[in-house]
Amino acid sequence: MRISQMPILLFLLQVALTHGPENVKPQVKQTDKIGKFCFEVPPGEYRLSAFPATPDTAPELMFSPPHIDVSVNSPLLGVKFYQAQVDVRGSVVCKETCGSSVSVILLRKDGISKEQMTVSLTDQSSEFSFSNVLPGKYRIEVKSYSPVTMSGDDIWCWEHSSVDVDVGADNIEGITFVQKGYWVSVTSSHGVDAYLNQPDGSHVNLKIKKGAQRICLESPGVHELHFVNSCISFGSSLLRIDTSNPLPIYLKGEKYLLSGRINVDTNSLGGDENLPENIPVDMLDNEGTVLDGATARLVSSGIDQSTAVIYEYSVWANSGEKLIFVPRDMRNDGGKKILFYPRQQHVSVTQDGRQAPISPFSGRLGLYIEGSVSPPLSDVHIRVIAEIESQSASLKLGDLALETSTGTDGLYIAGPLYDDITYTIEASKPGYHVKPVGPHSFSCQKFSQIYVQIYSREDMDEPFPSVLLSLSGEDGYRNNSVTGVGGMFTFGNLFPGSFYLRPLLKEYAFSPPAQAIELGSGESREIVFHATRVAYSAIGRVTLLSGQSVEGITVEARADSKRFYEESGTDSSGSYRLRGLQPDTTYVIKVARKGELDRTRIERASPESVTVKVGHEDIKGLDFVVFEQPETTILSGHVEGKKIKELNSHIRVEIRLASDPSKIESIFPLPLSNFFQVKDLSKSKHLLQLKSALPSSAHKFESEVIEIDLERHPQVHVGPLSYRIEEDIHKQELTPAPVYPLVVGVSVITLFVCMPRLKDLYQAAMASVSASSTTAKKDVRKLVVRKKTY
Repeated sequence: MRISQMPILLFLLQVALTHGPENVKPQVKQTDKIGKFCFEVPPGEYRLSAFPATPDTAPELMFSPPHIDVSVNSPLLGVKFYQAQVDVRGSVVCKETCGSSVSVILLRKDGISKEQMTVSLTDQSSEFSFSNVLPGKYRIEVKSYSPVTMSGDDIWCWEHSSVDVDVGADNIEGITFVQKGYWVSVTSSHGVDAYLNQPDGSHVNLKIKKGAQRICLESPGVHELHFVNSCISFGSSLLRIDTSNPLPIYLKGEKYLLSGRINVDTNSLGGDENLPENIPVDMLDNEGTVLDGATARLVSSGIDQSTAVIYEYSVWANSGEKLIFVPRDMRNDGGKKILFYPRQQHVSVTQDGRQAPISPFSGRLGLYIEGSVSPPLSDVHIRVIAEIESQSASLKLGDLALETSTGTDGLYIAGPLYDDITYTIEASKPGYHVKPVGPHSFSCQKFSQIYVQIYSREDMDEPFPSVLLSLSGEDGYRNNSVTGVGGMFTFGNLFPGSFYLRPLLKEYAFSPPAQAIELGSGESREIVFHATRVAYSAIGRVTLLSGQSVEGITVEARADSKRFYEESGTDSSGSYRLRGLQPDTTYVIKVARKGELDRTRIERASPESVTVKVGHEDIKGLDFVVFEQPETTILSGHVEGKKIKELNSHIRVEIRLASDPSKIESIFPLPLSNFFQVKDLSKSKHLLQLKSALPSSAHKFESEVIEIDLERHPQVHVGPLSYRIEEDIHKQELTPAPVYPLVVGVSVITLFVCMPRLKDLYQAAMASVSASSTTAKKDVRKLVVRKKTY
């Protein structure tokens, strides 16, 4: 049985054997260098799965099939897993025929390899396809190349020239690249306004900037480039651009001569150093890229030691350039070097005609720091740190200025350094304590070590678990560390002195319980502890009904008769382990309502609890299933009351936000069944009330305002909702008289008689309405929630 991968295994792979009989534990084995693996198992049904041994280093490594179910009744050979490979397909939409000049490139992005695949289109097809693509992160790029240009730049512009894809186990189709137009490169020494006449007669205004740029021509054919009110001559006022052969356009002005000088202070040389014959000067752009260089030559020497020597240099530059000049002492004869102040000069060529001289440099011998390490020790790492900000060296407080190391004689020399600031020297060497004894000198002392080994007095099928080691020493020294699996650990970088070491692990007692240790300088001591099991664990998992693991759930074990209590939380796989359970003790184990269980939508657990009696071994398989509260909110209810059949069509159900009662979230007529249901309300507090559509002048309708909290209970049922309705006893129906004038006359007389009281009646009615409204606002009843179970 083996795993096949091209052409040789680049990663360590493992194969898991699971889903076997109950008496067979799951197994995981690593394949050999050519992908072979083997399991020895009794007859039965099994499942084999392949995966990387270190998923973090190969997250996209997948296999086909994902798993294989086998039935073992005799030796089973020839089980194979193959690395997944898929196809990536798409098409290119071009302004004209795409042709072989258009290429689509598939690049690997995840750093696993630098492989790439390229497909060229044809005159007959604009589709592309990549076969046998391994899973991973890729970038797909489209380019169109011109056979007459050697730069390799894309001559077409695109809506999107690249797209990132994640290749998994399925084919990827439908990738489309759309051509936007044709690139034309323009390099100008000055900014200029222009317009472009297109083949269809329209024109586009352009603003050509200083420097290099590219313009996208969206229509095929011949375009004419015209300059508008240009004060710079580019040799022609009209340029033709053919998209079938888009040659670069160069708009050049005159060049200008830039001159500068370097003054070297001979006093700093002390007469012991020879002057260099010349000084190289680098010319860089604003991004720090070296464009060219010049040589500063000695033109005059000092008559005496108080006079500086002068070096001069000059370069040709284009109009509009912004340059940086950096002089360097390139001598490698072992002597001390000259540094320059400032370190660089910035120059902008912005005016026509004669240019101003470049600001001069001052040169003097660099600062050198010499020091030593005692006793003499080689390869001690020396770091020079800036104590304040330096303008000359572009250093800030705490920046690293220079690194070096000591020789076999323990000496070091650090330089050259700029002398406008002061520096701090740091020294270090692994396994040694290095401390300063002078401004530039250090003493070294080798650290001591304690090797710890823990053995179990019992036969264990698994490696000994991790143990907490508490080491204390003189001057308040404390170090709490955890051993690896197997019980081994090393305390390094210890000073000589007295130490006290104690191991701690729940469920275990150690012999000796602690150990006093005396360490000499550079001494290594081995300490051995023996562990005895005195308590045991309950182990299980917490999952959702779907089988998904739940992290952060607290599981507790209680023995009320002996007042024992232990708790543990689930990890990312949903597993928990309750440690420290005492033998011959009965515990009740259940999911506790604390931690993540209170903060999430988890409603309950099944089983509610498990009662176990602890013996002299761990108890496994104590699994719980927790149930989540539903995501969708559902508010339902029913209405009861007098004359419900007659009033049904006039009753409305109104729902408002409790935080903003003026905002109505929903209002609807009561259904004929007198039962209503509303879904997808926001998870917050709401106010529910019945309203009447009957005229308020003839009927008085009242109902309670009920508060519902859908954040705590997403699905609730309210009911029965009741109401009170009364007819207005003062209402009268007038029967019209047979004579119309009589009616009119009586109405006019009544109006004049009642006018003095209309104001009083209006004020009394408004006071009644206001009192009713105030009562309704105060009479908000909180709902005793009944969860929806239908």
